[in-house]
Amino acid sequence: MAALDLLKRALPGSGSSRTALVAKAEPAHRLHPVLARLTDEQKIAQTDAERANKVALETNEHVVKLITRLGLVSAEDWAIAAAAYHEIQRAPRSEFPKEPVLPDLFSARYLKNAMLLPLDATEDTVWLGMVDPGYRGAMKSIALAASREVVPVVISYDDFTEVHGRFWEAGSQAISDIVSEMGDVGGSSADTADELLDRAKDAPVVRLVNQLLRDAARLKASDMHIEPYRDRLRVRYRVHGMLRDIGNPPAALAAAVISRFKILAKLDIAERRLPQDGQARVAVDQRRIDIRIATIPTIHGESLVIRFLGVEQTSTQLDMLGLNNDLEKRLRAQFNNPYGMLLVTGPTGSGKTTTLYAGIKEINQDDRKILTIEDPVEYQIEGLTQIQVKNDVGLGFATILRSVVRHDPDIIMVGETRDHETAEIAVHAALTGHLLLSTLHTNNAAGAIARMLDLGVEPYLLASVLRGVVGQRLVGKICPHCREPHAISPAETALFAHTGVPITAMSKLYTAPGCDRCEGLGYVGRLGLFEFLEVSETIRDLIRDKKGSQAIQQAAASEGMTTMLQYGLLKALNGETTFAEVTRVTQD
Repeated sequence: MAALDLLKRALPGSGSSRTALVAKAEPAHRLHPVLARLTDEQKIAQTDAERANKVALETNEHVVKLITRLGLVSAEDWAIAAAAYHEIQRAPRSEFPKEPVLPDLFSARYLKNAMLLPLDATEDTVWLGMVDPGYRGAMKSIALAASREVVPVVISYDDFTEVHGRFWEAGSQAISDIVSEMGDVGGSSADTADELLDRAKDAPVVRLVNQLLRDAARLKASDMHIEPYRDRLRVRYRVHGMLRDIGNPPAALAAAVISRFKILAKLDIAERRLPQDGQARVAVDQRRIDIRIATIPTIHGESLVIRFLGVEQTSTQLDMLGLNNDLEKRLRAQFNNPYGMLLVTGPTGSGKTTTLYAGIKEINQDDRKILTIEDPVEYQIEGLTQIQVKNDVGLGFATILRSVVRHDPDIIMVGETRDHETAEIAVHAALTGHLLLSTLHTNNAAGAIARMLDLGVEPYLLASVLRGVVGQRLVGKICPHCREPHAISPAETALFAHTGVPITAMSKLYTAPGCDRCEGLGYVGRLGLFEFLEVSETIRDLIRDKKGSQAIQQAAASEGMTTMLQYGLLKALNGETTFAEVTRVTQD
């Protein structure tokens, strides 16, 4: 049973007196009483209130939905006014249940339409969260269905929509509900393109795909993985860098679901033998999201990965990456170099492109021409000349790079340096007065140098043009609402001593068991761990001598480089992430 003890103590009296608390209703043609109170308190202009009230009556939409959507009044202000007008208590979000109360008695659709949320129940009482306590009919319906006395409590509209969505409109339960209504929409691997197209356009399939996208957006997932197996279609989201299962629709739905995603990305639904890549822009809960879709054939059918390209990331600045002051200052100087090469390294999904874009935004000025070569173009930025790689027509990184040098750019960004030709042209571009920015897939900053040499770049040329290398990883950002400190264990102390990160007897680390604010994960979002290898004369000599990554790493450390592990341990001491997260992504 949920808490609500404070609320229960604050609501004395018999059932009849409690029910009387919601008796203050007004005729439908008059201004909603809570809205009238808001005008009296000057939270909303009288004319706006009257207009909103009129539109709500004409469209049969509750006025609280209308005014909060239009931004005329906040959900919090409405809740405060409703509680004051009806003289009843408010339920704080911290006392909401973690799972539905009496879920078998109430229809999710009815609760949504009436904006009701049962908060707690005993054998004879239901504490009912209400956005609008003036809805007397709702109380009678709940009392009848539950055969219990109903005690009204005010909840905010924002809290209601978030929790209702989490309980009934998201996750495996929502997927199961949709699948149970679908019937037989499956098929075989021998389906024709027309048959796949017809099934992919069926309303239940469209609903299922939209639900998957909605869940991904709600969880702030970076990727969605749809993987067919013999007896099921596995669906997983990558949230805060970790994969988590969200549901397992029947295997018979695989072809229809995959085809629906392929239609969104304008891919060939008849081609199931070769990998395909595409992009799409989809609307999810009145918000547009850019997605990248990649398919690959497996023994049980096509597997699909959808990457969510957060539009909000395009506004990222260097000072928003979570860099410490010294590193931010040094990187800003690197992006303002007139020529040379700066590399950013890390695994797929570690934020390399975001870091490059943050730096480019610092130098995106009218007196500079900036060209980018990307596969794909993830974020469209005003002021940049952005070029999409098209390997199917012979337009690869090297081909484009060879051409753009003749377009008189000041700065060139190459999405990824992955072959000898691209690496060689990039180095020569940096030698001839351009600032060349690119990414590599290596384990750390020092590994980028060995990788460039492996790609066939001459050591003396690389030593001449390379200015610096950024290594980075992403870790879960600890939830501030359920974060708990604990003493540093002997094993953890040993690692701090090994890395040279100082601690004291008062130092603490943190864990988070999970709460409703973080979906039980213990993390909310991600933050970056960085290391920056600045190429000094000593390191240039090591590059010319073809010394390995370990020698270069040791030289950089002796010159004061903070490694990703050290950077992460400092973040853990500050309570920004956990020790387990840091060691997970930085240690072999």
